[in-house]
Amino acid sequence: MPTAAAYIRVSTEDQMEFSPDSQLRSIQAYALNHHIELLPAHIYLDEGISGRNASKRPAFLQMIADAQKKPHPFDLILLWKFSRFARNRQDSIFYKSMLRRECGIDVISITEPLSPDPTSILIEALLEAMDEYYSVNLAQEVRRGMNEKFRRGGIVSIPPFGYTARDGQFIIVPEQACWVRWIFDSYLNGISIPSIAKELQTAGVRTIRGNPFDGRGVRYILGNPVYTGQMRRHLEHHSVSSPLSSDRFHVADHMTCVVGTHPPIISCEMFLQTQTLLMRTKKKS
Repeated sequence: MPTAAAYIRVSTEDQMEFSPDSQLRSIQAYALNHHIELLPAHIYLDEGISGRNASKRPAFLQMIADAQKKPHPFDLILLWKFSRFARNRQDSIFYKSMLRRECGIDVISITEPLSPDPTSILIEALLEAMDEYYSVNLAQEVRRGMNEKFRRGGIVSIPPFGYTARDGQFIIVPEQACWVRWIFDSYLNGISIPSIAKELQTAGVRTIRGNPFDGRGVRYILGNPVYTGQMRRHLEHHSVSSPLSSDRFHVADHMTCVVGTHPPIISCEMFLQTQTLLMRTKKKS
């Protein structure tokens, strides 16, 4: 009797329709009907993860590593659909080919059976192309929707320090907002960014991720126009990590702002004065 692993993946956009439990039940029924032994120790689950990048799926990578062990622990990998394996043709072709060539392991979609004749090669390639098209198209539609929501002043990001989200709006968190005002006041009164960060650490103030503030976090607040009642969106950006915490901050290559629907924490005048001082300090350094 051939043995099989099961790979189950569900991304955030299809968790309701393709739940892990429903995928596993379908795979178990298929294995039973086809006289395949499904190995409980080799059921792999990536939950809430896109299929576009294999390197970001820990369970998938563990399955590949296990498959390469000798002797190979299973003969087959069962999937609910090929899209669960990958939504990227390059990854799909590479890993399927490697599994077949180096490990003698076939990847089977229980809902998309392929015949042993040569036409199955074309059908499988078509399915892979459709899966990738769906993923790319979905990303574009989501981006288009977020851009439209942004133009209306709606929320398209998590609330920054000083705000929380409620009913699709940014709401001021008073105990955080007072620290935001203090940060701007302190900087305009000549206190350096490292000194502000140190004061926040001493006071036990934490970022929205629960980490101690560092200079980069303070600078991010000082440069964020959201505190004046505006919404900003990075049309092109890259993100950088704080060296002292798990916080990540977006650095804009192209940024645009619109008037938001949330209340400001500081005035536009204070924000503009802060930007002038930041630029002046940057030129000196």
